[in-house]
Amino acid sequence: MSNLTISYQHNTTPHRGLAATGIIFIKFVLAVPHLIVTSALQTVATWLAYFGYWLVAFTGSMPQAVHLLLEMSFQWTTRIWAWIGGITDVYPPFETDPEYPVEIPVAKPENPSQGWAVAGIFVAPKLLIALPHFIVLGFLLIGAVVAMWFGFIVAAITGRLPAGIQDYLVGVSQWQLRVFAWIAGLVDEYPPFSLDAAPSRSAEGTVQ
Repeated sequence: MSNLTISYQHNTTPHRGLAATGIIFIKFVLAVPHLIVTSALQTVATWLAYFGYWLVAFTGSMPQAVHLLLEMSFQWTTRIWAWIGGITDVYPPFETDPEYPVEIPVAKPENPSQGWAVAGIFVAPKLLIALPHFIVLGFLLIGAVVAMWFGFIVAAITGRLPAGIQDYLVGVSQWQLRVFAWIAGLVDEYPPFSLDAAPSRSAEGTVQ
């Protein structure tokens, strides 16, 4: 079982104004500073993950610095997309490890596979093995965009965001992160083809 499970709570009283900004894409503009940060983090994390393959292949251990940066990238990405999707109305702080209503714990692998690390060094084997996930995720992400925009409309009109939409958006995000965690060597077990997502945190205060 993957050790990456997004911890969240249904947003029961989404802010109508924020939902309205999502309908006309202003919400994405507000997220641009975070998207720039996450893009930079993901670029650095990708190179560090590749460097990590070599170290794991020769030493059997992932360096703490590599794990910490990968964890930071995954956490920050989770926070900003949870806010964009309306899972929480709390705007993400510009901090590396803040308290936040939505999070995804990323454990450091204790005994990473040296064989998978060698496969990662050659890049193509891992990407080819992950190809079925990329194909499925392509369709799921299209559905997520449609569901997100429909959710904005519903929330703006009714003040409620359907739990099914929230679970679907979290499920897609979690699936995607699990695939990238496997590629990066954070987990060795092949990620499941699953949208399993359910709230697990106590309810947070919402912005009114």
